[in-house]
Amino acid sequence: MALVRWQPKESFDLDRLFDGFWGPKAYFPELQAAWAPSVDVAETDEEISVVAELPSIVKEDVDVSVADGFLTIKGEKKRESETEDKRVHRAERSYGAFSRRFQLPAEIETESISAVYNDGVLTVTLPKAEAAKPKQIEVKVS
Repeated sequence: MALVRWQPKESFDLDRLFDGFWGPKAYFPELQAAWAPSVDVAETDEEISVVAELPSIVKEDVDVSVADGFLTIKGEKKRESETEDKRVHRAERSYGAFSRRFQLPAEIETESISAVYNDGVLTVTLPKAEAAKPKQIEVKVS
């Protein structure tokens, strides 16, 4: 993940503030940002692990790929089929397609990548290549 320098001017934008109150998104909730799953990324000397929460998504609707130093997780959370005899009083859950892309901080053994999906949690394990692993160098006294 690349570091981005904080720009104070961007942090307080009046136009963006008022768009939130009176802009088209206030009147048309379907125009709001698409749903994106929560993700944890962790690294050890041996591997990088990515854990994504994908509730209510079937395995067939999730696509995991690694290319050009990026891990991409794509999928779609589908809305339940609506029935005519049901009245909805409140609908807060988000639905739709999502895509999360992460820059990998090291060279990866692409042949050994594993992805496990269990109980709505996707765990992707990316083993580091030998060249990317830290090496201990012995210091000799002369």
